Amino acid sequence: MFGKKTAYFLIVFSNLMLIGCGGGSSGDTPSSLPDTLLHNDSFTTTHFSGSQNCAQCHNGITDANGTDVSIVKAWQGTMMANAATDPLWKAKVATEVKEHPEYKEIIEGKCSRCHTPMANVEATYNGDTVSLSGDGFLNHDNYYYDAAMQGVSCTLCHQIENTPQLGTTEGFTGGFVIDTNNTGTDRKIYGPFMNPRTGPMQNSVQFTPEYSPHMNESKLCASCHSLETPVIATDGTITDETFPEQAAYTEWEYSDFNGTQSCQDCHMPKAEGSVVISTKGNNLAQRAPFFQHKFLGANTYMLEILKNNRVKLGVLADEARFNESITDTREFLKAAADLNITQWSFENGLLNFDVQITNHSGHKFPTGFPSRRAWIHVTVKNSVDDIVFESGAINSEGQITGVVYDTATNTYEPHYEKITDPSQVQIYETILQDTDDNMTYILLHALHYLKDNRILPKGLDKNDVNLPETINPHGKAEIDNDFIGGSDTVGYEIALPVDRYTITATLHYQTLSYGFAQDLYKNTELPEVALMKALDASTTNRYETISTDTVSIVP
Repeated sequence: MFGKKTAYFLIVFSNLMLIGCGGGSSGDTPSSLPDTLLHNDSFTTTHFSGSQNCAQCHNGITDANGTDVSIVKAWQGTMMANAATDPLWKAKVATEVKEHPEYKEIIEGKCSRCHTPMANVEATYNGDTVSLSGDGFLNHDNYYYDAAMQGVSCTLCHQIENTPQLGTTEGFTGGFVIDTNNTGTDRKIYGPFMNPRTGPMQNSVQFTPEYSPHMNESKLCASCHSLETPVIATDGTITDETFPEQAAYTEWEYSDFNGTQSCQDCHMPKAEGSVVISTKGNNLAQRAPFFQHKFLGANTYMLEILKNNRVKLGVLADEARFNESITDTREFLKAAADLNITQWSFENGLLNFDVQITNHSGHKFPTGFPSRRAWIHVTVKNSVDDIVFESGAINSEGQITGVVYDTATNTYEPHYEKITDPSQVQIYETILQDTDDNMTYILLHALHYLKDNRILPKGLDKNDVNLPETINPHGKAEIDNDFIGGSDTVGYEIALPVDRYTITATLHYQTLSYGFAQDLYKNTELPEVALMKALDASTTNRYETISTDTVSIVP
């Protein structure tokens, strides 16, 4: 392992050559040290190896059409690779620790398990302290810094054992198993292809490749994408309860996608034809299907921030890679759901129409971290193109007009079956409920959901008595007969004079909701929060447009 002080300047120099000096945000120049130091992606530890060691053989590969499908190159511009550099994650961890410093070890242990997993595993094996802040993994002088900053990397995922617990509640919340009993070439690297050639990898990186079907199965993703967090009461006592912060895998389990499409089928698009997956070795077999390591999701917001602040945040991917990742993610997000205006009429001075949202993804839309939301923006224009009704407009600060989130009064936008006033907006989201039954943004205070009307995946029956509590809808969506597996339909009824009208309805998505952000920014005395607020203020990519429909009505 390199000594940090000794190796730092060599690492910075080599990585600046890799990423280039341009393309950063204002002030991101090599003449000023970045807030997060670039890490050594060629590191080795007893059980792990940096991504650049894998890139020697697995970059520079192409599919049947000659398209570059390099593994490490594709991975570098993803949120998986940047799980530890994500400034929103760092800011939220810092605020949770500030709220309950007495539980710092529990909080950082839980968060490091999936965001800095190699550092977490290695430190645990060595009997060292598992922590993030202070002298912890995110400090460049920490022994595990390089392993931490690689996020969710090659030798982490490909060493996850196919245990009986994988894909079960015991395996959730970072419950993956890495075999730490073996070292050197006794370490197994699991892959999805039979009869791997073992010699090249043993010689180059001292791992032995082995086939295992679980690498193409959704249960591999379950460890970190069904996550329950401990519940701390508002009086500071830790309870025996857990809270389902994320449940994407469980949502998929109870959908029609279970058995037909895995997580990998959607989030790792297949390359065209067969691929020779290594650039080294003679007479290597072509492999198919080859899943590209793009790990597509929905977070163009953070990818844009990472791209524009590469030096400041210490990321390794170049601008071109982030641009490709953002473009692919945007197109992927557009395929997640669609919107259609149906059943329109104008009678007795009332304009009536329905808006139907259809979820095409294998989990709730949106899913994942509770800061995410989607909503419907509706405008009605008259014959002279004046807006006579509007619900769901968003301003440059990322705030939806008329929508107020106030923890002091438990005020939030409810789920609607019918909208009759511009102040009403259909927002698909989660609202957290603390141990006193009040609205909260503090994850460790969350016991239940006051509201969860995220659109269910097709096949998930909210009335199924066997449905786990972790994926039930909450609030008014529970009793909405049009809120069903795969879709939701919202009625609109607007009193208007006789005229010709054009209705436009649009479905938008936002990674960081305005209310969640404003609550976070109450803690700007924390450097992690101050940085996130500054990065947020400098970005313009606050939301994505998923789908739009327009109809004209002539009375």
